[in-house]
Amino acid sequence: MAFDPARIPQSLKDAYKNRVCGMYVGAGASKPAGLPMWSGMLLAMLERAVAEHLVDAKTAEEYKRLIANPSKNLMVASALKEVLGRYFDDFIRTTFVAPKPKPTALHHGFVKLSNLQFVITTNYDALIERAYQAVDPDVVVCTFRDVGATQNSLSKREFFILKAHGDATKVGNGIVMTDADYRELLYSQRAYQAMLATMFTMYTMVFAGASMVDPELQLLLGYISDVFLPTSGPQHYALMGDEDMGDVERSRWRKDFNIHIIPVDKANDYAEVTEFIDALRKV
Repeated sequence: MAFDPARIPQSLKDAYKNRVCGMYVGAGASKPAGLPMWSGMLLAMLERAVAEHLVDAKTAEEYKRLIANPSKNLMVASALKEVLGRYFDDFIRTTFVAPKPKPTALHHGFVKLSNLQFVITTNYDALIERAYQAVDPDVVVCTFRDVGATQNSLSKREFFILKAHGDATKVGNGIVMTDADYRELLYSQRAYQAMLATMFTMYTMVFAGASMVDPELQLLLGYISDVFLPTSGPQHYALMGDEDMGDVERSRWRKDFNIHIIPVDKANDYAEVTEFIDALRKV
């Protein structure tokens, strides 16, 4: 069943038409291109560690049990990143760059949203920027290290892509993956804090391809709730599987984080998310 445009709240339509809207893109957007979600990435890290004889069979089984528990993902990521050591950067490259994944209809759909102010992605791959570069080779692409460039684009109201957790094509520039990495960004980097404050208090955010149980998103939302009153600033929106959340949980997301859940069908790799993007473009 196609996404019904009538399900887009008027406040979101207004934010998009007034160019005060941004996208937050999670790993789910890259899954149809053949790239792993969190658990798949951790299992691939473990497989590499075993192949390099850095982890024995007994320890590998313990890791697998931990990976099956999403609440342990950040702990496992920290451990495996440390175990891989010098092999970590090569793992990132071979997992997210070497397969040469191609942008999907969803990525090309983002490009058609001409009123967006920015796209934030926690994904390491280059799918989003490749989709944009096919139309505009000079599109501004920043990482978490480029706070000055990001703030400059914000102040000039120029579109940009922020790769909030690093770029697999430039792994030497840093990859944010562990609990310590996230907390360093969210709580220790004041310029980064100021940038996030601007984004979440001045712009309506639409979360796409992001699971509300993703560990990095949980940390981000925790930071936001610590810093800002949930009743202040613009309303944010998240596209979520219709059966993933009940009424009570939806109410808590709205009251605690100012996030309104827009339910979408999970069929065909969340095809309704792409249909939503197309419907928003036409408002």
